[in-house]
Amino acid sequence: MEYKLIGISCLILIILGLTWIKDGEHMNPPLKKRAVIDIVTIGIFWAVFEFLDKSGSTTYTNEIVLVINASLFFFFARMVQLICQVNPMIQELVQYLKSKGVDMEDKEK
Repeated sequence: MEYKLIGISCLILIILGLTWIKDGEHMNPPLKKRAVIDIVTIGIFWAVFEFLDKSGSTTYTNEIVLVINASLFFFFARMVQLICQVNPMIQELVQYLKSKGVDMEDKEK
């Protein structure tokens, strides 16, 4: 599980970097606040893990594994989304598809 937490920590920092590359000085919240938020998030993940690891309790192991796996999936998906927004090849593909009449927007129900 430690490797998964290292993965989550790395993904959060990669997302921070990609967001800064994408938005620059126009980040909302600003870079300093966002860095604090991300570091606190990483700290919470590790604090909960260390608390449960040191307590020796296995009562909530399945729930913790579910939360860790869901977090990995979420942060990985967010990273892929940001890479697609930053990558010029993906942007050109989106422009090409729009020029051919493909609707890329979510439709309201």
